[in-house]
Amino acid sequence: MARGRIGIALLLVGLIALAGCGTGGDSQEPVIRVATQIPPDADFITYRDPNGVFSLRMPPDWIAGELPDANGVRVQFTDVDGGQAVTRLSVYVVNTGAPMTPEAFAEAVNTYQPPADLAQYEWTEVERADMPDGSRRITGVRTYPLLGPRSMNIYLEGDGSLFSALEVDLTGANDDLLSTLSAVINTFRVDPQAELAVGAVQQAAGVTSYSGVIRFNGYLAWTDPSGVFHITGEAINTTQQPLEAVRLSGVLYDAQGRRLVEQSDILSVDVLGAGEGAPFDLRFEGGKPPAAVRYELNVAGRDAEFTLADFYGPGNFTVANDEAIYNDRGNLVIRGELANTGPSLATAVRVVVGIWDDQGHVVAAQTVFVNDQELVPQEATGFEVTFYDLGGPALNYTLSVVGSVGEGE
Repeated sequence: MARGRIGIALLLVGLIALAGCGTGGDSQEPVIRVATQIPPDADFITYRDPNGVFSLRMPPDWIAGELPDANGVRVQFTDVDGGQAVTRLSVYVVNTGAPMTPEAFAEAVNTYQPPADLAQYEWTEVERADMPDGSRRITGVRTYPLLGPRSMNIYLEGDGSLFSALEVDLTGANDDLLSTLSAVINTFRVDPQAELAVGAVQQAAGVTSYSGVIRFNGYLAWTDPSGVFHITGEAINTTQQPLEAVRLSGVLYDAQGRRLVEQSDILSVDVLGAGEGAPFDLRFEGGKPPAAVRYELNVAGRDAEFTLADFYGPGNFTVANDEAIYNDRGNLVIRGELANTGPSLATAVRVVVGIWDDQGHVVAAQTVFVNDQELVPQEATGFEVTFYDLGGPALNYTLSVVGSVGEGE
């Protein structure tokens, strides 16, 4: 990375009111009123994925993170436990392109979760059971390199041509959390008529949150002259292995702890290498609500498995003659030259820049694609990144270049 300097309780009580006897010895039947039980999801909010493929109801303090997947829809739902974010539920839906007959469903089940875990994590299966609604539940323990053993319930079901997998992390769950998870699972619904490209069922193991091993640095909250509220900072991978699909979420709360608004985004760097950091800018286009008094940052990712093969990291690029100037409009501009010094054709080449103040805060972050769609080995091009708003005085900047391996490489 280049661096530069700049100048639910249930109500079970039955209420019975007996009317008095009428005159002449006539009596009336007792009037019976039974208090209605509070639904388990009474205070939940409804989540629908952007494609309209599925919906469920979840606690208002859970965070939904949509993850990229070429074969279908994948979303993980994160809870905060003891100050650390833990992915309690992962939902994976694939359009197989054919009706889920019993034979097709059985094949999809074995493809998704065979006896040996495809993600090469240690997996000990405890039980497989057919549920009354036709779905199948698999219980077991999956051991992650850093998180250790996690107790899992995996629910698999078919509806039309859609195959769904719900992975529930029960590790350390008390009775209240078990009730919550059960209520969420029971509200899961798919829309067989939703438009979803045909894909292949693949195991989605590995989506368990790595929040505990990604830390934040230099974070800052500020509002620009246009009224957009920003949370800027740097996400750092503290593990010894690369992570992908790193998703950030910022949540604003009022003085009573009520959730006001949330903004999520995927880190601009496809793969965050071991020990590496990348700047971010979460933009709340609607501005900061007047009642907001605090914010929380959450982050989750997974082992770099799907993206790593096509990722063309910073080590394949050389930056030269970079400088920071102010243009005639007073905007800060970072410009320079870069060259593909790696062995492969580079595509989707982009420059990731973070601007820092003298207190160690990230006051702006931006990612810009270079004009050249492809760069062959040893080819160079220029770049220019313009910052129109800053959250504070700019002292220095960090800069890195990433891309993808071109086809045929």
